[in-house]
Amino acid sequence: MALDEIILRLKEAFEKDDVKKAVLKPEWYERNIESGIHSTGFCYAASEVIYRLTGGKEKWKKVAISENKWEFGGHCYLENKETGERLDITDEQYVSANIDIPYDKGIGGGFRTKDFGKKAKILAEMAGLI
Repeated sequence: MALDEIILRLKEAFEKDDVKKAVLKPEWYERNIESGIHSTGFCYAASEVIYRLTGGKEKWKKVAISENKWEFGGHCYLENKETGERLDITDEQYVSANIDIPYDKGIGGGFRTKDFGKKAKILAEMAGLI
């Protein structure tokens, strides 16, 4: 499946309350509902879904901003290894609130599991991607 279609399905899934309840930690669910911004809290799971379905470590580097280095909490996104292009499909949770994301504080790393993590798998299934 093409990257654009995966992103579209993920963004559609972000809008569903059953997906939010299944994927988000309680504090992020609360932030999501209070903000009215559907992507709030989905950065890690969404990044992992895209990573797993579109080339993995051959194509992507997972980058994370530590919650200890940013007052708005942790944030995760992908960087294309070949082009250096950043892919952050949940950036609107900050951009729409006029908050600049400090991408310069991001540190490359991997995901916690070799295959889909629990929350990423749930998100991918509920979005109809696996």
